[in-house]
Amino acid sequence: MPGISRLLTVVFTFVLMPSLALAATSEALSEVRGFLEQTYSPDRPGASVVIMEKGEIVHQQGYGLANVELGVPISPDTIFRVGSVTKQFTAAAIMLLQQRGELSINDPIGKYLPDYPTHGHQITIEHLLTHTSGIMSYTNIPGYMDQEIRRDLTTEELIEVFENQPMEFAPGDKWNYNNSGYVLLGAIIEAVSGQSYEDFIAENIAGPLDLESTLYGGPKLIPNRASGYDTDDDGNIVNADFLSMTQPHAAGSLLSTTGDLVDWHKALTGGEFIHDESYELMTTPVGLNDDESYPYGFGLGISELRGQRLIHHGGGIHGFSCYSLWLPDQDVYVAVLTNGATDGPGATTVAKMIAAMTIGDPYPDREAIDLSDQDLQGLAGKFVGENFPPIEVTVEEKSITFDIGGFSTETVYAESRNVLFMDDSLNHVEVEWDGDTASRLLFHLDEGVPPEILQRQTE
Repeated sequence: MPGISRLLTVVFTFVLMPSLALAATSEALSEVRGFLEQTYSPDRPGASVVIMEKGEIVHQQGYGLANVELGVPISPDTIFRVGSVTKQFTAAAIMLLQQRGELSINDPIGKYLPDYPTHGHQITIEHLLTHTSGIMSYTNIPGYMDQEIRRDLTTEELIEVFENQPMEFAPGDKWNYNNSGYVLLGAIIEAVSGQSYEDFIAENIAGPLDLESTLYGGPKLIPNRASGYDTDDDGNIVNADFLSMTQPHAAGSLLSTTGDLVDWHKALTGGEFIHDESYELMTTPVGLNDDESYPYGFGLGISELRGQRLIHHGGGIHGFSCYSLWLPDQDVYVAVLTNGATDGPGATTVAKMIAAMTIGDPYPDREAIDLSDQDLQGLAGKFVGENFPPIEVTVEEKSITFDIGGFSTETVYAESRNVLFMDDSLNHVEVEWDGDTASRLLFHLDEGVPPEILQRQTE
């Protein structure tokens, strides 16, 4: 499930594996540890972090508190909701069924969900896997996430929430992140296997791979489960809002640990459980109808980190955020699982920064400058794009802030007249000028991915 997450501060339990005869130098690992100890506080919600290099864990540690009220520290065994990291498990489940000859990703979804209204379109399983179906994501239905997300629903009832929403585009025309598509994949898994999605994952993935801490969320008691937190308007730590875990379903209802995610990564890339040709499909950018491509495969993004190939995915769900990545050419895998109430860089930023340190190519620090009053006034205004929330740029007393789709950022800084950045984030914004007025913002969310382009809105 998507979410806006930031992160926390300093150290707790520490496990360093004895074999360090790897490419990561002791200096790099020392830099990683120092960064994490500055990022996470021992008296706040925190994170579980793992770094694996060339098949060996070189750093695995819990930081901060799994339960703030009871003072329980996070350890490598702490279980977190992993949100949309669930999607790679769902995609792999589909590939398992294809490997067994029980379905094809080229099949129309009506073959397995005959009552689903496709509004005259041919929607395939592959369209669902790649977020190119054009179906509306139910999490984007206005107001839905406020109260409706709290209801317990069956798979059929959840599909009823969005099945009659208008299509946003023809299948294959565009890419647009879509939780509805992965709910439908879960329904297809249920239809083909005759099992619930929860049972299929347990019996076909978690069980055979000994992923003892990877399971479907819900009200049942789960030993070592972290509590999820958020912050109120005054910055105080509060318990995260409730949601029914029936609703994220195959799009985001799994829980796991850093250790299980390491074992899952090995199985996913090992060539036996998920065949090499299946994994290649999962990590190939999707082709669109206009012969362009988008850097997303099946439940996994394809990008770059410090100029290196990157396979990755994040997850955000009430009280939790996480991010896992793999640099295949360096064989470095990183996972960061957090339990919210963030006060610093988010899980995505932390994972990327420690991966960059591990390969010896850390991100440079950005230096802020003061812009002239003329440039500041030229920045102010509203900017709109096709696939990104509108951004309202406000300038008050030389301070720049962004309102992004109703969410206000902290102060935005200028590296130059043409580049803006935010604290605790690797994202940056290029500014294009028409004389003294900013005409376009190019929002860079990820390396190796085209920026989101927003044009100044004029009266």
